[in-house]
Amino acid sequence: MALVGGCSLVGEISDARRIDASPLRVQGVIDRVVQVKGGARVRVSYQVGGQRFGTADLPVGQMAGSTDLTVGTAVCLEASTEHPETVRLCGQRYPGGDNMIPTEGLVVLAGAAGALMAAGWTVTVTRQERRERERSESANRATS
Repeated sequence: MALVGGCSLVGEISDARRIDASPLRVQGVIDRVVQVKGGARVRVSYQVGGQRFGTADLPVGQMAGSTDLTVGTAVCLEASTEHPETVRLCGQRYPGGDNMIPTEGLVVLAGAAGALMAAGWTVTVTRQERRERERSESANRATS
């Protein structure tokens, strides 16, 4: 769990840095809207340098500058000039949405804590079994 969350977190930060290094503002058009708790997820089509691109589902909580989330609505996107497939909604810091970074951080923390607890439990049980085995062997030697 920690590994998956960590990889996702690193990917989000890496994508944000790509966009920040060479940002390009483009207009996109919403292709699909799916309502989810706390907002919506939208798929957006856009063009960069004559090439057409489409986003995966972008999270939209409080979408900057737009309250109309219907198919065909134009939205502002920030893309990386060098990697135009890396895109985020204007006004957000991360492609997966700004609220994903704390969530992914908590997943990493919870996964790491769970792994440490499991490792600690395994070490404790192994030590107890070893001590019991040594006591049993000592008792057997003493009676022999």
